[in-house]
Amino acid sequence: MKTQHTAAIAGALALAIGLALGGCAPGSGGQSAGAAQPVSTDVGSEKVTIKIVSTPESGAPLPEIIEAFNEKYPNITVEHQETTFDEYNKQLPLQLASNSSPDIALVNITGNLAKDGLILNLNEYVDAYGWDDVYSAGQLGDYAVGDDLVSAGGTNQIALPTGFFHVGVYYNKELLEKAGVTELPQSLDEFEAALAKAKAAGILPVQFGNAQGHAGFTIQEIGQSVGGAAEWRDWVWGKSGNTFDTSANRTAVDKLVEWNESGYFPPATEVNGTDLGEAVGKFTAGDGMFFIDGNWDSAAIEEAMGENAGFFGFPGAKPTGAGGSIAYAISEKSQHKNAAAAFLDFFHSPEASAAIFASGFLPQDTSELTPESGVSEDIVNGFAATSAADGSVTAFAGATVSMNDTFIRETQDLIAGRSTAGELIEAVQEDWDSVHG
Repeated sequence: MKTQHTAAIAGALALAIGLALGGCAPGSGGQSAGAAQPVSTDVGSEKVTIKIVSTPESGAPLPEIIEAFNEKYPNITVEHQETTFDEYNKQLPLQLASNSSPDIALVNITGNLAKDGLILNLNEYVDAYGWDDVYSAGQLGDYAVGDDLVSAGGTNQIALPTGFFHVGVYYNKELLEKAGVTELPQSLDEFEAALAKAKAAGILPVQFGNAQGHAGFTIQEIGQSVGGAAEWRDWVWGKSGNTFDTSANRTAVDKLVEWNESGYFPPATEVNGTDLGEAVGKFTAGDGMFFIDGNWDSAAIEEAMGENAGFFGFPGAKPTGAGGSIAYAISEKSQHKNAAAAFLDFFHSPEASAAIFASGFLPQDTSELTPESGVSEDIVNGFAATSAADGSVTAFAGATVSMNDTFIRETQDLIAGRSTAGELIEAVQEDWDSVHG
């Protein structure tokens, strides 16, 4: 479970680094490309070998996916190479620029990879395979850059998302019944009413750990439920003219303060001294009716709580949630781009989807998954609904390289009573403006 949590957080922070720092270094000019070939979904029958590189965590599903892919395309041999996260990110640009470049690469950091001509513009393959009908606009937009070939949310697809993360609300069914909450909340008002009932029944309404700044999830979940996904997404992507100081986000930060003052969380010193893993342990031990967290902790929660655990998306007018994804790109130097594109397309096959899910990620195609427990089924259904509504938004850490640290500092000060909601909003926007303003 530690591996799944690490992969999720590392992926979000790495995307932040890529988006924030991608435009800071000058492009080195285009690299010599691989053999030109017409874009086609027909890979032919010629025997070819393609290589894919990844980290162990993000690449966990690949052995099973490769085996299934080889059954469908016996003429394509896929070699897989893994490198540790830190070394991978240092080595990838050099690997892609070398004469022994991999054909497919996990992209933790987008940076200048497109600007430097190291990875392929996938737009023609998006059209050929119909990926824009498979993935939502927001999911593709995380890896579609603008005319500068760096900033996210553009029209140049440079990678394809393959495994996703989804944040929502875990709940303890026994405590929900004890508090007299007979139905899951469908609105922010109903959610607050459930918190009040839990408090009145002597139950901790929300388990919460903020040593690593996970109050940001609470703010984002409330903010998106009130203002919608698009507002948050444009801000995370760094689109000009956006601000964190919106009515929805002010509501979110104010609610964090109100719930803290109402005793809906553990005491402030406990909250700020508890990391996410410790909060999971407290929740599974029965301390807390609700717990805002992502799918990466579902295995630990299922193992400890069994059918007593449930999950629902934070209530709002439309399904939405903080999240993120891992993605793969095709090297500009690949000699077998059509074969590489066929492999990317295979990521949303039933075989690949099962392997992705078994490795702790959520696949885009959840239609044939068979979760073993109620909480897993809840997460799968919630993610599917959110994807269909294009409601998933990369976590706040994707806004700038320093945003995670800013949220840790500012939310801890807010919860401890050392600052105000307005000061947090101002500090967050100052961080954003330092990069995107």
